[in-house]
Amino acid sequence: MAMAITSLTLSACTSQPQVQATQSATERQLVLAHADDATSTAVATLYQQMLESVGVKAKLGEANANPVAEVIAGKADIVVAGSTSLLEELEKTPENKQDSHTPPATGLSPQSSQSAGTATGRDKNLTADQTLKALRSLKIGELALLDSTEAHRDGVLITTASISAAKNINNLAQLPEYCSDLEFGVPEEFSASLSAELETTYSCIPARVLPVTPNDKAPVQELITNRVQVLGITSESAAIVDNGLVRLQDSEGLFSPQTLLPLITTNELGQDAIDAINKVSHALKQDDLIELNRAVTGQDSLPVEIAAADWLLERNLVGK
Repeated sequence: MAMAITSLTLSACTSQPQVQATQSATERQLVLAHADDATSTAVATLYQQMLESVGVKAKLGEANANPVAEVIAGKADIVVAGSTSLLEELEKTPENKQDSHTPPATGLSPQSSQSAGTATGRDKNLTADQTLKALRSLKIGELALLDSTEAHRDGVLITTASISAAKNINNLAQLPEYCSDLEFGVPEEFSASLSAELETTYSCIPARVLPVTPNDKAPVQELITNRVQVLGITSESAAIVDNGLVRLQDSEGLFSPQTLLPLITTNELGQDAIDAINKVSHALKQDDLIELNRAVTGQDSLPVEIAAADWLLERNLVGK
């Protein structure tokens, strides 16, 4: 039986709803859904370890291409996902199908891999704030959205510093003049939609769009070896800064916002779990997400369990 969840709107100083459970303690093990990339797994591990630290039994489920759908289907209890990914999946539910806020939008986040697509026919993606507002307005039944983080996994296009300097480009709006000379690398599931969106939004038709397989150990290898000159990746990748690469600014909203926030079931989930989840969300900033990505990727990466434990300890969220 699902417990009652009360969502109380706070004062005008905050846009976050306060979710209250009618039972204090969680009395069963919770399952956290996640994608199979290092960042998604590490973020899920942060929340799993925080829950364990307050006495709530929790474990990571098997990696899944669409972890949001796992929670909606009742196969998992918690997922921390991008706001657009959550919006698109929740709008597919029967109670929301007639009131869709936005057509499918372009994204590069692993959590949007099942729903990303061309956004042709709309003026622009929703902003980050508009996306969160649209999410909060949905009917989600026995699910609940908890407080959002200040971290995001937006799609970005990057290039090398030498190409940026030689062609004087730092914004996607400057690309049209050079697109026909550049080869783009993007994850295969986004290649068709991104090609269409580049042409529609920026009048950019690349020489070629090559499918690349995301690699946590060498996320920008294709770019730094000049196999491609522009690479699609997500914004929390520490490899962007660590390799001196240039993020091309997206002034026209090519990519959908992906602010991270938790979606939970309300089935036998107590206030102890809600409070623990919100504590992590309140602490998680964009710089933290980049540092976490750095810790779990690359040649000297740490196991996600150690990286998560270190982060929680450093922020005094758990005791020694």
